[in-house]
Amino acid sequence: MTRRDFAGVFSSAALALVAVAQEAQEDRLEGRVQSVKKDTSTITIKTKENVLRIVVYSVDTKFTMRNQPGSLDQVKDNARVICLGKFDKDGRLMATRIDVREAGL
Repeated sequence: MTRRDFAGVFSSAALALVAVAQEAQEDRLEGRVQSVKKDTSTITIKTKENVLRIVVYSVDTKFTMRNQPGSLDQVKDNARVICLGKFDKDGRLMATRIDVREAGL
């Protein structure tokens, strides 16, 4: 294999890794909790742009408090949260992680 062949193979592999990394990147929502509805597994947050957004959590969602292990019970009205996951076709965030940054009321 020549240097030119090696460079071509290496460049192709690097581009493939970048594409996989971008695909794996999660969406993010940040704001203040307006309501928690355990019966529908949803949290409504208000972003800094004053837009209400729905976050859906599941048994697989990891809850943290300032990056330490936490629970859904720490997600209270007016708490500041950062939510990671993927947006569904309806614009709801399907959360993989919800981090409480500031405690609510």
